Amino acid sequence: MTTTFTDTFNRDDIRRVYASFAADYKIVAEWTRLHDAKFVGRTIAEVKAIAEEQYLAAVHLQLQSSTGKMKKAAVYRVSTDAGRWSCDRPGDLYWDAVDSDRLQLIVYFTSKWFGLTAAAREAFAAEHMAGWGKSGFDGNYGSMVAASDRRFASGAYGMERTRYE
Repeated sequence: MTTTFTDTFNRDDIRRVYASFAADYKIVAEWTRLHDAKFVGRTIAEVKAIAEEQYLAAVHLQLQSSTGKMKKAAVYRVSTDAGRWSCDRPGDLYWDAVDSDRLQLIVYFTSKWFGLTAAAREAFAAEHMAGWGKSGFDGNYGSMVAASDRRFASGAYGMERTRYE
């Protein structure tokens, strides 16, 4: 048996890994019925564009009550050192929700994004992030219990999913 590891990745690796996040997001959106298929498709394309340019550091998928209380979350942190990771399958995010709950995505950007000129960031955002707003969320899930349960990888590119409940 031969095992091969890599420390490189390309756009196809990013797309393969990103497809696992997209599948998870579709599952949550369909199960909770909080985002319709059209919105999900558009959002997946927008975040994919960010990932393909290597501007994506992490994506937070959050289920909040109408009062803003965090009910559940899944955080997908990007790694460019995932060459030795095994690759898991997406899934197992069947979150119970009520109509007044809110499902949201929060994107964290890499230093490559912040290295762009303001004009370049504005141009990219105009094309791929129309209608997006800013979030004051600091990444802290307080007393919620965290469990890293999945890794998605291709080449050296990967995303590790951590669930908060």
